[in-house]
Amino acid sequence: MRWTLRDIQAGRLGLSPVSEEDLRVLIELGLIELHDDGPTLTPTGIEILNG
Repeated sequence: MRWTLRDIQAGRLGLSPVSEEDLRVLIELGLIELHDDGPTLTPTGIEILNG
């Protein structure tokens, strides 16, 4: 999941699409939010990557 968070943060989803299941899990864990322009990291998601 860490690589998925990095791809979301870097905006590489066009090159490495994320499965719907992975998105669901990340949302449930509070690591990402979905917006009109796609998934974005929450402060918790950013903390996980920087931690």
